[in-house]
Amino acid sequence: MFVNMKQSIFLIFLIFSVGCAPAVVGTAAVGTYKGATDKRTMGVMLDDSMITAKVKSRLIASKQVSARHIDVDALKGVVYLSGVVGTAFQKKAVNTIAMDVPGVKRVQNQLVIGSKSAGQIFDDMILGSRIRVSLLKQPGIRSLNIDVDVNKGVVTLTGIVDSLRHKTKIIDIADKYSETRKVIDNLTVSH
Repeated sequence: MFVNMKQSIFLIFLIFSVGCAPAVVGTAAVGTYKGATDKRTMGVMLDDSMITAKVKSRLIASKQVSARHIDVDALKGVVYLSGVVGTAFQKKAVNTIAMDVPGVKRVQNQLVIGSKSAGQIFDDMILGSRIRVSLLKQPGIRSLNIDVDVNKGVVTLTGIVDSLRHKTKIIDIADKYSETRKVIDNLTVSH
């Protein structure tokens, strides 16, 4: 009963924060897949989803930073920040905002200071799509459990995988693309 209450609250939060029915339906479909394949308990997944949503909403509401190029992922209470911010002050402010969210155990701040041109944004989208498609083709790898973020050619992989072999394979796939300058490994092997 408690998990259903949490799910209901989270769904209501998504509806009001996203304001778009297709996005909620798409999120629910992916969430259902992840729930069936993710090794975290439903309670931990919901807690992580709530942490991610709270951090994102606080970043959007902040007057100190622009959340436009910041990606937030939470795994077992650890918040992973990737993307681009304009200044060192903004990078520190994002870290502080994330740490102030209840349930956050630690923050891995992998934000890059600078800016992105329209060309870089497009190149990053293409590279991320190529890696995601390649992961989808891999037997045994639960690719929808892996978040692939690309910022200025730097690929950040976040998620939970079944084995060290799968983790190595996912990193190798990201590495094989010549545009990739660096791969940041935030992958956790489930036990």
